[in-house]
Amino acid sequence: MQKIISIIVPVHNEEKNIPLIKAELSDVLAALPYSHEIIFVNDGSTDNSEQIIESLTKSDARIKSIEFSRNFGHQAAIEAGIKYSTGDAVIMMDGDFQHPPQIIPKLIEKWIGGYDVVNSKRIDNKDISFFKRITSTIFYKLLNSISDIKLESGSADFRLLDKKVIDELKLLTEKQKFYRGLVMWVGFRSTIVEYEVCKRLHGKSSYTFKKMLTLAREGLTSFSMLPMKFIFLIGILLLTAGTFSLSLMLFIKYFIDYDYFSGSAILAMFIVVNNGFVILLMGIISLYQITMFKEIQNRPNFIIKNKSNF
Repeated sequence: MQKIISIIVPVHNEEKNIPLIKAELSDVLAALPYSHEIIFVNDGSTDNSEQIIESLTKSDARIKSIEFSRNFGHQAAIEAGIKYSTGDAVIMMDGDFQHPPQIIPKLIEKWIGGYDVVNSKRIDNKDISFFKRITSTIFYKLLNSISDIKLESGSADFRLLDKKVIDELKLLTEKQKFYRGLVMWVGFRSTIVEYEVCKRLHGKSSYTFKKMLTLAREGLTSFSMLPMKFIFLIGILLLTAGTFSLSLMLFIKYFIDYDYFSGSAILAMFIVVNNGFVILLMGIISLYQITMFKEIQNRPNFIIKNKSNF
C-alpha cells in the first residue's frame, strides 16, 4: 500500500497565509510518490482563518481541520494534530511560511533512509533579531546543562516523525507537553536537516515574549530536576555559612569586643539573609508547583469545537 504523509499545521490568525501554504504544500507533495493529508489546527483564531480552512476542506478531502474552542497554545495544537493523524510519517510545521515546505522532500528522504526522527535546525539569518537569537542560545545552553536531554540550538517544531514515534508520544499522559524535549526523550534513530528561515509573508507573529517565556519554563521544568536538587544544596550551604558567620559574630561580640556588633545588627542581618534565601527557594519551588497543579487538575489540553474530513 502507498505510504501516507500527514502534515500538521497549527495556525493562529493566519488568514492570508493559509491558502498560500496549502497551495505550496500541495505542489510539493504532488511531486512525491505518497498519499498525504494536511491537518490544519486552528488555535482559536479571531480572523477569518476558520472560514478559509473550512472552504479548503470542502474542495479537497485530503485537507482536514481541527477547530479549537479558544486559543490553547502551540503545543496543544501539535498534540491535537498528532492525536488525529493517520500517516506512516507525520510532519509538523508552522503556518507562517517560516518553515519552508521545500524542505519536506529532504525530511522524507532521511526517513526513507532509515531515520525515525528527522529534526530541523534553523540557520540564523539577518532577519532574526539579535534579542531572539541571544535568548534562544541562552535557553538551549541552560536546558542542555541541567537536563538529561540535549537539544540543538536553533531546533524548532519542524520535524518528521515515524508512526512508531507518534504512537509512543500518544501514550504520554502529562499535561505540560514540550515536544522538542519529548521527541528526544522517547529516543529512536534521529538526524538533523538544516534550513534557512523564510520571511513571514503576511501578518505578524502571535508568539509573544510572554509565550516564549512560558515555553522556556515548561521545557526547563519538564526535563530537569536540578533546580529542586539545587534547593537542597543551597539549604546545606546556607546552614553551614549561616552557622559559621553567626558563631563568628557571637564569638567576637562576647570574647573580643562586645560593642563591635550590636544585638540588633546580628538579628537584622540574620533576618535579611534568611528571608532572602527563603523567598528565592520558594520561587524555585513554585515553578514545580505550577506543573504539579496542572497535572492534578487533569484538564484536557484542548477542546475541539468541530472537525472536518476525519
